[in-house]
Amino acid sequence: MESLAAIVALILAVVMFSGPIGILLTINPIWKATLKFPALWYARRVLITFLAVVGIIFGFQVLFSGVPFMASLMVMSGMAFNMIAIKFEYQIGKFNKRSTPGTPGASEL
Repeated sequence: MESLAAIVALILAVVMFSGPIGILLTINPIWKATLKFPALWYARRVLITFLAVVGIIFGFQVLFSGVPFMASLMVMSGMAFNMIAIKFEYQIGKFNKRSTPGTPGASEL
């Protein structure tokens, strides 16, 4: 039973911390520092995407398993942070605040 509790704690930790880590990796100083090295920039982008996808998938699995209300609120906040991280990274929305490489009209690497 202790190993089951460890697995549940690990899944909840992935859901809760993948979003804030993704948001941390999208802030301007880190974004601009990795822009100087194309391999590092793409690795950062892949890491953010991977963390967000895993966090959202684990979040849906936890939500559909019938957890208590407070735990579901924590999971939903983690999933919301993952969606915000993806929105910040891929500049989804009205404004493109940064010239992201690979988008039309942006300066290429």
